Amino acid sequence: MKFRRKPVIPSVIDAEQYKLGMEDGFEIRYQDAKKPHCTWEIPHSPRDLPVQVPYLKFKNSKMFIRSGDWIIKYSNGKKTLMRNKEFNKIYEKVEYQEELNA
Repeated sequence: MKFRRKPVIPSVIDAEQYKLGMEDGFEIRYQDAKKPHCTWEIPHSPRDLPVQVPYLKFKNSKMFIRSGDWIIKYSNGKKTLMRNKEFNKIYEKVEYQEELNA
């Protein structure tokens, strides 16, 4: 059997790249000395440094925010977090008002 990908219906979203003040809170985590993009709840080595990491709170979890992440706000008031690389693969900026009405 062969399949074809269904066409994607273009939708416009409200999104903003993370800036200080957009988070729901901060949590102290421990930054891996060898991998600065990794943080842990407890230190794994004596070289791990305590850092405050911003997060978005969801119903049952928290998502930690990295530099460059995008916060997407939906019309129903819900929001989600998306990594910059993934966001740029999926979305493109709407430049003109005519495109919004299309």
